[in-house]
Amino acid sequence: MRDRHGDQSLRLLLEGYAWLPGLRRSTGSDVVRTRVMGQPTLGLCGPEAAQFFYDEKHVQRHNAIPSPVLSTLFGHGAVHTLDADAHRQRESFFLALVTPESVASRVACVAAAWEDTVVGWRADREVVLFDEASRALTAGVRRLGRVRRVMTGFCLV
Repeated sequence: MRDRHGDQSLRLLLEGYAWLPGLRRSTGSDVVRTRVMGQPTLGLCGPEAAQFFYDEKHVQRHNAIPSPVLSTLFGHGAVHTLDADAHRQRESFFLALVTPESVASRVACVAAAWEDTVVGWRADREVVLFDEASRALTAGVRRLGRVRRVMTGFCLV
């Protein structure tokens, strides 16, 4: 299948997340070959595409993300850039953070911190929601009280 769409960088920038679904709809296919930032790009959709993408025999993450994107969106050394054992180890740390029990404890801590924050608001005082949210979220994470060093980053446990 040959790329008939030309470089899609500008369209991606303008449409964001809606870009690839729109491109796929216009072609009538779950597989689209195109170019982004001058590089050959393959857009896939569906369960088989997800299986293909997560099979390490088919995808290499290291050097797959252009440096400008990596620097601004993910950061160097992010899990998105790791392969093989390094990727599996880092991914396991993140997955441990999203178990139902782990999420429930974080939600409880942050909800309690929000309650404490709102109680301090007075009717005669203006509230800057961004600042208050920053304080409440930080206080909620602090309530967890258990932060441990893992590899090169910090993980809440």
